Amino acid sequence: MSHFTQEDKTKLIHRLNRISGQVNGLSKMINDDRACIEILNQVVSTQAALRGVWKQVVRSHLQHCVTDALIKNKNSDEIINELVEHIEKLK
Repeated sequence: MSHFTQEDKTKLIHRLNRISGQVNGLSKMINDDRACIEILNQVVSTQAALRGVWKQVVRSHLQHCVTDALIKNKNSDEIINELVEHIEKLK
């Protein structure tokens, strides 16, 4: 269960909508035979935007889920291990 405030949800949805536009832009760039370096720059920009979403979700997870588990001493090892496993997938 996520613990996003309405403001956080709004920001995340706004960012994701921008990212969706960037991905659609990539398709258009390819269809329009744009230069490879321009496409690559857009890919990097899209990846950076996704990293921003990832950081915001991780921050919320740490502030709420992990902190709550540590305070209540409930499943904290499991929740921490789950996050570590997720971070390892980024390699």
